Amino acid sequence: MKAKQMTSLLSLVLLALTISLLTTGGCDIKFSSDNDNGNGGNNDAVLQGTITEITPDTDIEGITVEVEDEDSGNLFSDITDADGFFRIEGNFSGSPARLRFFDETSGPPIASTNITVFPGAEVDMGDITITNGIVATDVINVIFEADIVENNCSGDSGTLEVKVDNDTEVIVQVSSATEIILNNDDDLICEDLSVDDKIEIDGELMLNNIVDAERIEVL
Repeated sequence: MKAKQMTSLLSLVLLALTISLLTTGGCDIKFSSDNDNGNGGNNDAVLQGTITEITPDTDIEGITVEVEDEDSGNLFSDITDADGFFRIEGNFSGSPARLRFFDETSGPPIASTNITVFPGAEVDMGDITITNGIVATDVINVIFEADIVENNCSGDSGTLEVKVDNDTEVIVQVSSATEIILNNDDDLICEDLSVDDKIEIDGELMLNNIVDAERIEVL
């Protein structure tokens, strides 16, 4: 009888040790999520801006800004604060994505426009004015990661063809004013960059998936 009791006690101790290892870092257990899309959430984008004026006269606070993901049709939104600022975060993208502005969410939008958002990008629309339903911006800044698929640079200027995670192709314009960094070394020039390099681009978003680069960092 004592032998059976000892065996049972030993089994309980081993079970407790196994559970302890699994829950204290000895083994990580991860469960998949419907929101993961296979990339661990890395494709979450940010879209922000500041509404400075709406004509006819409308309060810039309390405006619902809504962006629609091009592929899924899912909607992501934020409400402007007292300064007209909004910041939308989520797994959305589009070339372009549809952006709508609502004074009251139950009614039709007071304005709408298209905005290019690459997967995982941070897009800053800067100051925004809305005049009789027309949306106007000055400079739209974008920061995103991509892989170089073609280098058409000569010396310190030219263009890079890059590809983002969803296979969106982007043309990056590079000039002598573009800062190019590798391991804190900024002595690189455009033609030094190699195909398959993964880079982070910071620049001005132009039309037709073109970005005028201010800074490129090799990751």
